[in-house]
Amino acid sequence: MQKKILFAVDGSSRCLEALSTVGKLLKNQADSHLILFYCVQQLSSLYTVEMDEVDAAKVFSGKVERIGDSVLQEASRVLLDSGFPADRIQSKVELGSQDPADDILRRAQAEGIGTIALGRRGRSSAERFLFGSVSCKVAHHSGPDAVWIVDTPVDESQKVLLAVEGAQDCRVLTQYAGEFLGSIPDLQFTILHLMPPVPPAYWDHGRILSQEEKRILQIHLEKYQSQWTKDAENYMAEGKNVLIQKGIPPENVTTRIIPTHIGIARDLLNEISENRYEIVLIGKKSFQKKTPFLVGSRANKILHTVRGVMLCMVDSQ
Repeated sequence: MQKKILFAVDGSSRCLEALSTVGKLLKNQADSHLILFYCVQQLSSLYTVEMDEVDAAKVFSGKVERIGDSVLQEASRVLLDSGFPADRIQSKVELGSQDPADDILRRAQAEGIGTIALGRRGRSSAERFLFGSVSCKVAHHSGPDAVWIVDTPVDESQKVLLAVEGAQDCRVLTQYAGEFLGSIPDLQFTILHLMPPVPPAYWDHGRILSQEEKRILQIHLEKYQSQWTKDAENYMAEGKNVLIQKGIPPENVTTRIIPTHIGIARDLLNEISENRYEIVLIGKKSFQKKTPFLVGSRANKILHTVRGVMLCMVDSQ
């Protein structure tokens, strides 16, 4: 089965670096195909008071076509230099684009492509949170499509992290990772689950407990944590088997359960940084809840904050 990826290019150096990273990763995967897609935005400055409508349209059309051809040719060259074969590359252009994010999403739907890839453009800390970034908008409105956000330079550690929240996440992420990454040699996969903070039912609620109350509360807490750990171990073992069935050597797959210390998103970001993961897969089901753009889903925090990785956001509904 062909695995098609729509890579949205913009001509920037960060985008070309991200494209090279993906090309090197997938160059030897014969069933992986890249469709380079460039949106040439409207150039209203071409219209002047001296030009009539027909002349302006001709100038505009010729200019955007040259821009599109130039950007796509450079993107193809970078991809070929990465070792990705020419017969698995296609190029598409959208002329006169008003909203690149919308055009990217429409093109992926029209082509029947389930994975969209973008490079993250360099931004300041404040700009990362501004509404309207193309990569963020695509991630938020991509529906069932997976989205890869490549933040270069990527640490080429060959480590892949699958951050799973529950059984459904684990099934979807391991299946996706197996399909797209399973045949790439030497990748080391870690299936990680962060045990959430203790729920309110096990708090002391600000009052002094008797020794007996403390003992009973501790028993219930240990029982809760034991059952949670057992459930997580079971679905993570199933996920490991999925990866092994895709051809990944058993010794290249590990599972870990760690407690949450600061918060799930922050602890996950620390884990990614400290262990130098190259590729990180997370579920993006929380994006479908239509929460405000700047209000805190875990996936949203990871999207805005993680650096130096290829972040793969997969619909785990």
